[in-house]
Amino acid sequence: MMIAGEVSGDIHGAGLIRCLRSKNDNIDFFGIGGLKMLRENFRPYYMLDTLQTHGLVEVLRHIPRLYQTLWRMRDALEEERPEALILIDYPGFNLKLAAYAKLKGIPVIFFNSPQIWAWRKGRLKTIRRVVDKMIVLFPFEEKIYQQAGVEVSWVGHPLLDQIPSDYDSSTFRKQYGLKNDLPLLAIAPGSRPSEMRRHLPTLLEALPNIQKKIGDIQCILPVAESLDFKEVKMVVESSTVPVTLIPEQFIESIQACDAAIVASGTASLQTGLALKPFAIVYQVAPLTFRIARYLAHTKYIGLVNVLAEKEIVPELLQNNFTASIVAETAVRLLQDKAYRDKMSDELKSIRGKLGESGAYDKAARCIENVLVNNRTPTYRK
Repeated sequence: MMIAGEVSGDIHGAGLIRCLRSKNDNIDFFGIGGLKMLRENFRPYYMLDTLQTHGLVEVLRHIPRLYQTLWRMRDALEEERPEALILIDYPGFNLKLAAYAKLKGIPVIFFNSPQIWAWRKGRLKTIRRVVDKMIVLFPFEEKIYQQAGVEVSWVGHPLLDQIPSDYDSSTFRKQYGLKNDLPLLAIAPGSRPSEMRRHLPTLLEALPNIQKKIGDIQCILPVAESLDFKEVKMVVESSTVPVTLIPEQFIESIQACDAAIVASGTASLQTGLALKPFAIVYQVAPLTFRIARYLAHTKYIGLVNVLAEKEIVPELLQNNFTASIVAETAVRLLQDKAYRDKMSDELKSIRGKLGESGAYDKAARCIENVLVNNRTPTYRK
């Protein structure tokens, strides 16, 4: 059984399925996932949008649905008796399911650690109790789990395999009618519908101010597969500055642009690894933000800043996420060469902290070792 609750988890899930099936194509994967996992012949009980929520306070109205989904997946553990439960991030849901699997003697493997280094360190006790193997993407996470007595392996970050260093954007620009002699700004409001609805209007409102200060610009918006393309198009049509919508192709969009404004999450790390000047934005309900700030153990929200242990990329959060501040930041990202070069140089140092390529292959070997060590059936009714 495999559970992914986010768009990034769908990507990770598909990568893990491919690598595990490369050595044994008879493995049956089922559970909760997205379209990329489905393309790898994943058998869904639910699609990942069943689990998607945005914020701490905002999740309250979704609790009945989330618990119904959790109870159904508990039943699935009973009915299908999988050899292992592979959980991908999404700790609020996944750790509850892990506890039930542990009671039933089903090995629990967690890929992509919850951000316990950022907040809710108390989850370490739960993880030690219910997770048999933790597979982490960042080196500092390995040390945290080793000190806590959790079986852990650091495999590096899969994004290192996804960002080519010699990408030529000329074909991409030509395909979408983008000119080489005009600045190209990418805006990425987030992969969740709730993120898009909260962030996109402010991003669009900033565009005329940017154009007023630097002249004609081009703007692209890579639309995540998890979003309704028609809904995004309807919102974008209100913009006085034309925005070219790009179906998926996030990495290609980022590599083609001159600068980007990106919602916090995996997309911000992808942008950093592409060495593009960018800013991180995010906004949630005020109470959610206050709670998160109170619980947080880190000063920064963006992974590139967390890894650097300083702000190398500006973070425009909550009250600082306004059209005027976005415009001012974007103008500097597009026009200030010294600022752009310094940011790119500092982003290069982040790459070296993420290990070597082949993360999914290494993770697949970790999973295979867990399965070998648990070959004797331990399932308890």
